[in-house]
Amino acid sequence: MKIDVLEYIRTVPDYPVEGINFYDLNSLFASQIWGQAVAEFCSDMEYGEVFGHITHVVGVESRGFVVGQALASELMLPFVMMRKQGSKYPGEVYSASYELEYGTDTLVLQKGILGHTSRVLIADDLVATGGSLTAAADLIKQAGATPLACATVVDLGYLRDSDPIEICSMAKV
Repeated sequence: MKIDVLEYIRTVPDYPVEGINFYDLNSLFASQIWGQAVAEFCSDMEYGEVFGHITHVVGVESRGFVVGQALASELMLPFVMMRKQGSKYPGEVYSASYELEYGTDTLVLQKGILGHTSRVLIADDLVATGGSLTAAADLIKQAGATPLACATVVDLGYLRDSDPIEICSMAKV
C-alpha cells in the first residue's frame, strides 16, 4: 500500500505571511512512516536512468538536509549540504540569489566539494516557485558539476510555469 505522505504533513495557513500555506514537514519526519516513505520513494519513482548516474545528493538548507541525507543513505551516495548565505563555511563559496513567494534569499556552496565529474540529485522538502531549485542548479553548475534532477517531498507545481530540471516528488499539491 502506497503511503500518502500528505496525511502526515500538518498544513499551517497564512504562515509565514497571509495567503501562504506552510507545509510543516517536521510532522512527517517525526512519524513512524518517514523511513518507509523514503525507501518507497527511491524504489517506486520513475527517474529513468537518473539514479544509475547520480554521484552525489545535495540537500538545500534546512529541511532539504533531512530529505537529502535520507535519500543519500538509501541510495548509498555521498551527501553535500547547500546552505543559506551567512553560514559559517571555511574557505571560498559559490553563491546564487533567488526569489521566494514572500521575499528573497541566497544559497551558498563550498568550493571544492563538487567537481566536473559530479552528477547531482538536488533534494529539498518542497518546491514552490522553483526559485531555490534554480539557484541550487546554478550553484552546482558554478562548481562544474551537472544537476540531473530534484527530489522533493511536496511539489506545488501550480505555482510555476515551467521546471528548471526534472522534479520527482512524493506528493503534488
